[in-house]
Amino acid sequence: PETPEREAVKGGSDRKEMPGSDSLLPEEQTVMEGVQKTPFRIIGEAMETYIIAQRGNSLWLIDKHAAHERILFDRLRAQKQEIASQTLLAPQTCRLGQEGAALLLAHLPLLDELGYGVEEFGEGTVLLRRAPMDLSPEQAADCLAGLAQDLQEGRREDRDSLRDHLLHTMACKAAIKAGWRTDPLEREVLVREVLNRPDLKHCPHGRPVCIRLTRQQLERQFGRA
Repeated sequence: PETPEREAVKGGSDRKEMPGSDSLLPEEQTVMEGVQKTPFRIIGEAMETYIIAQRGNSLWLIDKHAAHERILFDRLRAQKQEIASQTLLAPQTCRLGQEGAALLLAHLPLLDELGYGVEEFGEGTVLLRRAPMDLSPEQAADCLAGLAQDLQEGRREDRDSLRDHLLHTMACKAAIKAGWRTDPLEREVLVREVLNRPDLKHCPHGRPVCIRLTRQQLERQFGRA
């Protein structure tokens, strides 16, 4: 599910404006290389949540959070090496309770691979010394707390499934949020990726990324067909 709009893509700020220079989808994004550039026109954005685009005789409504979340998840999942991390100037304490802390600490190799530097702090608390590069310390701590809770509630999946589960959470927290204003470049990169990837239909949680309305469907609604 989508996280609250107070979360930011980088640095943990509360801004809703996302300049292109600070976006996770910069102009030089290598994902654009080699992708077939199908002609399309971006009409605008509705409710600061849905991008409206036209390609041929179809209109596309794209949920920018769901689309960005899926793109980030696929990118993180495809990485074969450790995810880039940042050492925190002020380590973050996470109070998880005795059971939650113990269960989380049992997965230190996986956490380290995903960019988390975690160590025991005592009395049901762990210390976060490193966090994935694209998450603020608060977002990273929230991910750990969520994983600890899931483990306490009985999630006992194999390592790969647990890795995917944590990557889902990371992508959701790092993705553009509904209600954030996005600049034209960000919109263009998102739309181009969605329209040129047949597999990009749902976010990691299963929600639709886009809805297509054909000219025939619209004309039927307006009594033209």
